[in-house]
Amino acid sequence: MATDLFTADGVARWQARLNDSSRFASAAADWNGALLLVEHEEGAVSPRHTWVRIGGGRCLEARLGGGADTDAADFVLTASPRTWGALIAAQTTPALAALTGRLKLTKGEVFALIPHARAAAELLAAAAEDESKG
Repeated sequence: MATDLFTADGVARWQARLNDSSRFASAAADWNGALLLVEHEEGAVSPRHTWVRIGGGRCLEARLGGGADTDAADFVLTASPRTWGALIAAQTTPALAALTGRLKLTKGEVFALIPHARAAAELLAAAAEDESKG
């Protein structure tokens, strides 16, 4: 079962998996920055947010976030629950979701994010790991 990246328990499990992953460590070795992931369903009262800070191949911080974290984030990525689910399940890629408008980069420059595409894929892969594995 995929991890819900927008609950406190899910975020804690995700961070532990990331920090246990040699693939993530390798892919994110040169990435130092902060992401704010936003799950927003059309018509919903308020979006859900998750803050992630990466440094030297580690997930240094992962927690539930809020709109106030936008200023501190290097990148803000927004998608619907369905799109986040498809990304985690590897049914689509971040690039394809962005090109089709289902994943929006609402803060940050796409060209600054491109070098971290492999690390982003490993972020999603860690969320997709079966709960029984770790």
